[in-house]
Amino acid sequence: MLDRWLTKRDDDGGSDARDRLIATAGGDITDLARRLADSFLGRCVQRFVDMTGIDRSMVLASQAFTSLIPLLILIATWAPAGKENVIADSVIRKFHLEGDAASAVTQLFAVPESATGSVSTFSALLLLISGTSFTRRFQRMYRSAYEQEKAGIRSGVYSTLGLIVMLVEVFVLYGARAVVAYLPLSWLFTLPFAIVTGTMLWTSIPYLLLNREVHWRRLVFGGLVSAVATAIYSVISTIYMPDTLERYTQEFGLFGVTIALIGWLLAIAFILVGSAAVGAQFDVCLAPWAMSLKTRFKLEDPDLPRPEPTEADLSSGMTTDDIRLVIRVLGSWGILTAAVWAATVVVPGINVPGGFSAYVVVSLVLGLVSALLGAVPRILPVPQPVLVVAALSLVINGLLLVIVAWVSPGLEIDNFGAAMAGGLVIAGVTTALEVLWNPIRKHL
Repeated sequence: MLDRWLTKRDDDGGSDARDRLIATAGGDITDLARRLADSFLGRCVQRFVDMTGIDRSMVLASQAFTSLIPLLILIATWAPAGKENVIADSVIRKFHLEGDAASAVTQLFAVPESATGSVSTFSALLLLISGTSFTRRFQRMYRSAYEQEKAGIRSGVYSTLGLIVMLVEVFVLYGARAVVAYLPLSWLFTLPFAIVTGTMLWTSIPYLLLNREVHWRRLVFGGLVSAVATAIYSVISTIYMPDTLERYTQEFGLFGVTIALIGWLLAIAFILVGSAAVGAQFDVCLAPWAMSLKTRFKLEDPDLPRPEPTEADLSSGMTTDDIRLVIRVLGSWGILTAAVWAATVVVPGINVPGGFSAYVVVSLVLGLVSALLGAVPRILPVPQPVLVVAALSLVINGLLLVIVAWVSPGLEIDNFGAAMAGGLVIAGVTTALEVLWNPIRKHL
């Protein structure tokens, strides 16, 4: 496209060629944006927005911390002697905590010695009401995703039943995973087992919260997305959460642990709300690939007639080239996110407070700034031997990090030396990961 327009400079004039090139590029971008909005991914995003997904995620995370976790602690008071701190022990073991962070978690989830059966029973009634309120919010979230009307008193009954089933399943799955952890080569089974059990959990819970009005087969895809996403995030959180908890504990004490755990719960809530939007959109999607999956794995309500896709359903959405482009962009974004995390681990003086979501945002800002300013060394009208280019690139990378730290509150840099070292680490990690990514990208 570029060559065709530029070869007409002598006939049409340079300015006309440039104008046509810009117009063509703008049209291509507009068409891509339209196809993206009409695609399955775009409609999932639109459904998430219609659900007010961000607000729901924040409310679910905060209420999980204030009601669901205390209810789990209260249930732990009925555990056998010596097992009362099972919640704290689980958090410590999951994130491999030690020192001040482990002590703070133990203090946060400690069961009071004065807790008696009568007090615990009375408190359990109050926390059961609070926990039911939490599941009712989950219920409203799923009803919004699947566009279901309220069901009055029945909703309250099923929300209470959903809470009880959720707690029972959580404890049963916790015990089952503890057994799997003792098996030989348990690391090979942990992730698949988590996905299978998570799919069961996040299919049965929505089924109850939707008053069993939506056939469970229609909920399996959303449950699978929730299970896969939470399992992957569980692995990622074991990487960054130990440092986050340790740093927050040193800076804020017990309150710092609370902040870190609420951030962790917020990420999980965001995943669950997003997965509900994806599952609901898949349920109504009539694209050929979606219909093929529904037929092959029987993901439809057998009692309902199957809708016929229209011509718009068959032709809308992204092309194969669009999908490849999105995958390439997401792959590069993931590589840059990993490089930023490596810089915070290796270089003292560079911090990204806020957890995984902060790394994603910082890497996005860094990518945008790099796209705007990263070409400076290539356009400077000065001799550029290899050493000069290397030294200049190092300075430019440091400046890019400084600019990103100034633009984004999610990145903290103590001094310019740390910025230059961080730029060097990011460049090295990015180069190494791209060596692994390029063969995959070429086949897309």
